[in-house]
Amino acid sequence: MMDKTPLYKYPGDYAREKDELEQYRASHKANVACKDAIETAIRDNYRDNRLGKEGVKQVSNQFGYERMFYVLANTVQRKDFNGRISHDNKDWAKTIPIFEDKDYFGDDRRSSFEVDSCNPGLTNIFINQARREYLLAQPLTKEDIRTEAARLLRGLQSECEPNSPSGTHFMAQISPDFLIRASTKDHDRLFALLPFKSLTFSTLKHRKGIFAFIQKDENRDQPLRQRKPSVRKELQKTQTEPKSSATSRGKEMEL
Repeated sequence: MMDKTPLYKYPGDYAREKDELEQYRASHKANVACKDAIETAIRDNYRDNRLGKEGVKQVSNQFGYERMFYVLANTVQRKDFNGRISHDNKDWAKTIPIFEDKDYFGDDRRSSFEVDSCNPGLTNIFINQARREYLLAQPLTKEDIRTEAARLLRGLQSECEPNSPSGTHFMAQISPDFLIRASTKDHDRLFALLPFKSLTFSTLKHRKGIFAFIQKDENRDQPLRQRKPSVRKELQKTQTEPKSSATSRGKEMEL
């Protein structure tokens, strides 16, 4: 069952000042439980020198991504000195604000929800997996689709000779991550950005994935197509533009 305790991001002193200690304590308790769940998930899913991806789902199903990321970012910020945490994950952790939270004796309460009983290298792998799983669950943006189209265009243009098994087409594989996130409309938008008349998207026998194909005599020296403006937006723009009155038009004609 999902723990639905709201994430409280402010320190104890602020919570006391705002009379929000109950929310603070409940959130802190959930943070500690989430830390414990992460450590358990890492231990349960590490076999044969490999960390299985099931652990991320195990924790996210119980606490959600917001709290899991909060606990992981806290862990990375507190291990900033550790070389087994990647620079990319350290940069990511800095994007999540976590306030210093000292108790009466000057100890930082954040230490109680720092993932610390696992090898930091495994924690780093778990963070990579969590960030990727979260990303794959997000809908594609227009910029994501254009980035994938540009990548495919480079792939189709970089080959000197047709690279399909039959030697009749140039081909480039569509990113598996794109396919996981893409809707039917996203496929259509990707197709529309590529400038080739002979373009097709298809599978390939004995190969996993979906590929973009163009005929070998296609002119490959073309840029991406520009997106056409939305008809609806153009209509809305037209409707909101001020209309000139008959009087003003008459004056313009007189001039």
